[in-house]
Amino acid sequence: MKTIAVDESTWKKIKLLKDKLDARSYDEVLQKLIETWHLVELDKKVDNVIMDDEEAEMLINLLEKKKGS
Repeated sequence: MKTIAVDESTWKKIKLLKDKLDARSYDEVLQKLIETWHLVELDKKVDNVIMDDEEAEMLINLLEKKKGS
């Protein structure tokens, strides 16, 4: 097990998050924060994907074929 040092302000915020998230441990709080960060980053990348209707239709058809096989 590792420990990390945080200032008093951060400690209080983490304690509040632990209660709000109904987390059992501070590790669980950090895991949820990391997961949320990854989802936010993925959302940003998805927002940058731009394609015209023809490309989108081709992609949908390709995915449907892949799903069916």
